[in-house]
Amino acid sequence: MTRPGRRAAAPPIAAVVLALLALTGCSGSGADQTIRGIPDDWEGPMPDPLSGEPSAGWIDDDEFAIITMGSGSCPPVPSAPQVRGSGEVEVEFGPSPNNPCTADMGPTTHVFRLPPAVIDRPVTVTVTYQDYDEVYELGLPDP
Repeated sequence: MTRPGRRAAAPPIAAVVLALLALTGCSGSGADQTIRGIPDDWEGPMPDPLSGEPSAGWIDDDEFAIITMGSGSCPPVPSAPQVRGSGEVEVEFGPSPNNPCTADMGPTTHVFRLPPAVIDRPVTVTVTYQDYDEVYELGLPDP
């Protein structure tokens, strides 16, 4: 509590920045938005928690999402979508900088704006992981 006539000290800038990063997800992410879980209005394929394979779907005409499975406190961090052709993008996921991580297996939705150079439909989204050899080719049908 402050004394009358005195203003409370503002929180240090670093604390404010860290709080904002915690609210918006991992720093350095190439996603426009990261959402814990699956949005209520998700119309794409549901991910299979047993296989751990990602899934992709449209959010609207120029945004798509990739749902990954893994630790809820340490979701993988995506790169920005790289154009591989007029109907193909690639997103590479790296490890989370968070530590320690929970041992749960939950979905995380990563939302991206489709690069303007991707004009063909359907769109193929290639998903790779820095720590794994698997390559996933996911189709986005016409929105």
